[in-house]
Amino acid sequence: MSSRFSRVSFHTDTVERFKQYAIENDVNYTETLEAMLDFFEKHSIDPFVPFDNSIHSLKLLIDKRMDAVVAILRQIEREQTKPTKEMLDRLFEKQSESKPMYREKKSFGRDTQ
Repeated sequence: MSSRFSRVSFHTDTVERFKQYAIENDVNYTETLEAMLDFFEKHSIDPFVPFDNSIHSLKLLIDKRMDAVVAILRQIEREQTKPTKEMLDRLFEKQSESKPMYREKKSFGRDTQ
């Protein structure tokens, strides 16, 4: 099945750049233009907005989110993990056997009957 062709007018400099790009990638003009359009549509990139700004703003957004995650993890460590570990350490540490804290009172000489 043959596709129909149509004409579009471009500036001569643009046509030369486009031809050179297609030759470098070893594809025909239609495939080159379709690949370019697919790329912009797939990645939701507006070719009229500077690309560096969009990547930079995305990087800043990700950095802010990562900072927030780090802050949450530090808060969890400070308020939950460390106090829990300290309580468990105190619970399981060996009691010193030097002197008993309480002594049982014994009645000497009395019979309990």
